[in-house]
Amino acid sequence: MRLLALETTADICSVATVQAGKTAAALAFAHGMQLSTRLIPLIDHVLHTAGWSISEVDAFAVGLGPGSFTGTRVGVMTAKTFAQVYAKPIVGVCSLDLLAAEYTFIPHQVVCAVIPARKGEVYACVYEGGFEVPQPLSERAVYTPQALHDILLPFIGGDIVLVGSIPVDLQQALADYPVCLAPVQYPRAETLARVACALLQQGHQDNPLTLVPMYLKPPAITMPKAV
Repeated sequence: MRLLALETTADICSVATVQAGKTAAALAFAHGMQLSTRLIPLIDHVLHTAGWSISEVDAFAVGLGPGSFTGTRVGVMTAKTFAQVYAKPIVGVCSLDLLAAEYTFIPHQVVCAVIPARKGEVYACVYEGGFEVPQPLSERAVYTPQALHDILLPFIGGDIVLVGSIPVDLQQALADYPVCLAPVQYPRAETLARVACALLQQGHQDNPLTLVPMYLKPPAITMPKAV
């Protein structure tokens, strides 16, 4: 199976092509607030490097967020359009799951994925190790550092891997606990492809007509102004 994966939810975006579980070509890039104009040419470049045409792709995968509202929307709409036009399966995966998937293959490991939200808040979720498709132990939600500290407290008996872009105040809140800060800061298209392939093998796929971003919190522009 040839799969094209798009992860556009963070400052560093990525595109990957995977065949039979091996990466054929991949590219990570800083979108520079120009993702809507840069994404298609970069997809073309990655496909050309892999030696594929878009019509030869068997399935599509896309990161659903949370993360950048605009970046997530651009990536999801692009993948949905490809899936509809070429009548191919599509799988959407939460970007917190993708961060966690870098380490959840380790049995008995607790992994906490973190993505910055607005000032003083993070998107986060705690996961159980030992699974190819990450299994949440907590709600995917918006947390303050103190609230996330409280969620992690029951797991402090063992080492916890924190993965993602970790705010300083969260690091300080957990400074007295055995927490490992992982080097991976952004969800990656290669990991998305691996998780999506596992989901497809399990018989899961999404409807491109109803697939939507996983924002977890509305954009600031839609929130009512204080009177």
